[in-house]
Amino acid sequence: MMAEMEASERAEIVAFWFFCGFSEADPQVAVLPDALRTLVCRGVEPADPGDSLLDPLVHSSLIEDLYGVTNAFLQQALTERGLIVEQIDGAPEPTYACPCCGYYSLGSEGGYEICAVCFWEDDGERDPEQVSGPNHQTLAAGRQNVLTLGACDLATVERVDRQARQRYRAPQS
Repeated sequence: MMAEMEASERAEIVAFWFFCGFSEADPQVAVLPDALRTLVCRGVEPADPGDSLLDPLVHSSLIEDLYGVTNAFLQQALTERGLIVEQIDGAPEPTYACPCCGYYSLGSEGGYEICAVCFWEDDGERDPEQVSGPNHQTLAAGRQNVLTLGACDLATVERVDRQARQRYRAPQS
C-alpha cells in the first residue's frame, strides 16, 4: 500500500509525526527504531519525506488510521481499492467521544490524543469554560470553531482528516 501512496499523502503523514511534539515517553514513538524515535522527538522534519527511514511512521499511521473506523467505512474503502467484500462482521474497537466534536475517534479518554475529526487534543478537561492547556482555548470555543470552521481552531483547519466524519461513529444525539 505504501508503494501506491501519493508523494503528497506520504509527506502529510510524515509531517504530522513531526508536528505533534512527541516525547520519548509517548507510547506512539516507543515502538519506533531508536534513530527515528530521536528524530521525531526532536521535531525536526526531514528534507525528504520519501526516505525509507521514515517507512515505520507511514506504516504506523496507516494502521492507526483504521483503528475504530466503522464497518461501513472499511467496506467502502476496500471496495474503492477493488476488493469486493459483501459484509464485515464484528464491532470496531471501542473508542471514546472527542469532547470537542463528539465523534468517537479517540482510543482513550484524557490521553492527549488528537482527534482526527476536529484536531482537539484531549487533555481530560471537560469544563467548557476552563482553558485547555494544549489547545490554548476553552472547550466551548473549540466546539464553536468546529461548527464554524470544521476544526477546533483556525491553525488546524488544514490538518483535519477530511474523511474522518465518515470514518468514525457520529456523536450521540
